[in-house]
Amino acid sequence: MSSRSARVFAVLTAVGLLGAVMAAPSGAATRTAAQVTKKSLQIVLIVPDIDALRAKGINVSNLSTADFTKRFQGYVDAFGPINGRKIEVKAVGWDPIDATSFDKACTAAAIDNKPFVVINGSGFQGQSIPCISVDNKTPFISGDMAYGQLLKASGKNLLTIGLPAEVAANAAAALVAKTGVVPKTAKIGILSSNIPGIKAAADTLEAQLKKRGYDVVSKVELNGLAADAGLLNRESAAAADTFQAKGVDTVFNTQSFTQLSGFFGEVEKGNLDFKVYGIDGQANACTPFSAGRAAYAEGTTCITAWDTKSVATKDSLKPDNALEAKCRKEFDAATGKKSLPGGTSGATTINGVTYEGDLAPPECMIANLLLPAIKKAGKNPTWDKVYANLLATTKAPAAYLSQGQGGFGKNKPYFANPVMHFEMMVNATADTPKDANGLYNGCGIPGACWVPVLVNGQEWFKVSANAKA
Repeated sequence: MSSRSARVFAVLTAVGLLGAVMAAPSGAATRTAAQVTKKSLQIVLIVPDIDALRAKGINVSNLSTADFTKRFQGYVDAFGPINGRKIEVKAVGWDPIDATSFDKACTAAAIDNKPFVVINGSGFQGQSIPCISVDNKTPFISGDMAYGQLLKASGKNLLTIGLPAEVAANAAAALVAKTGVVPKTAKIGILSSNIPGIKAAADTLEAQLKKRGYDVVSKVELNGLAADAGLLNRESAAAADTFQAKGVDTVFNTQSFTQLSGFFGEVEKGNLDFKVYGIDGQANACTPFSAGRAAYAEGTTCITAWDTKSVATKDSLKPDNALEAKCRKEFDAATGKKSLPGGTSGATTINGVTYEGDLAPPECMIANLLLPAIKKAGKNPTWDKVYANLLATTKAPAAYLSQGQGGFGKNKPYFANPVMHFEMMVNATADTPKDANGLYNGCGIPGACWVPVLVNGQEWFKVSANAKA
């Protein structure tokens, strides 16, 4: 680690930003001028390197690495040149099963290219973002969430689409108290992690639930920083036993459900009767496509600003709003495929039938916010100008998020609004028959999906965002 990286790490640790060695590569240096010429402006797009996984014999999707670039390039091409400049999209990949690849992606994105801005639709690990936004002083826009100390340390160099971890946790606590969905007699257990963003969400949730009169009897912190699936399975399974011993009847999870197969396996094995809720403390916790990756969590209820195509009555799918329809048209043109509302991320084949994937909402929103902000910055764009234009976008359409509307603002470097709903994971399998409406237990394909839950006949609730972020 360079002396500069060591200094940054020390400062951030002092304010509680990182719980482990910061993901900043050796040799990181102060960022120089962005790549803006008279004819072009470069954006770096960080994408999962699906091709690398497939080369290792791991086939997680029918997508290629290039497919992730094509769909964002489609949004850019549909917008067209900006003030005489072509927007060049340069892809940088990371290997989802190689923890060291995040450092390499940071080097390639922020040092090798020195782009105007780096973006990621979803999935780039939160503890590696400081390498880009803090150590290398490079603007970064994430479709996921961040957390308060990271946003503060990054300053103007970090914007997100999702709610910050603490805001999501505070809003969730406010909503369960407001609706009475969780009774005050509940004995609550919280599944946390030593990953900074997840921990921030869990700690905020615990404090806010207690503030509202709830009894939090246990909080278990998993060692997510170890990046060891076997360890997570064992620790999350042990957490189920700990909660049982403590008399817990209601569990709140603050991380991706893909981390908790051990927990849900132990719940099933022991026939444990927990009511499980989830909130967005980590990427892909309650997002539209997360259910398909963790069908073992069937029956879990998410409290989230993210939306789903299914409806509470399970007899239809929500129609696209104007932004979703625009993005779907551009997405389909770029990919050469007809996206399936309510589908997964990428096509999936079940019983010999291939179901196409749905559009990518975070990338759609990033493009529709960022590109106009660059255009408004004029012929001599700087990040300061673009950042100011984005923060001035206080009301704009959203896709699959916050009941269709979000906005940035002063002291609000995140787009989602704390307009939230409850959605339950329901399961459809290859054996689930298609109903008269063309759905499978309310899902667009025969696989797990999120279905909204009405509370007193109401789906969406505007709740407090009064948490530091």
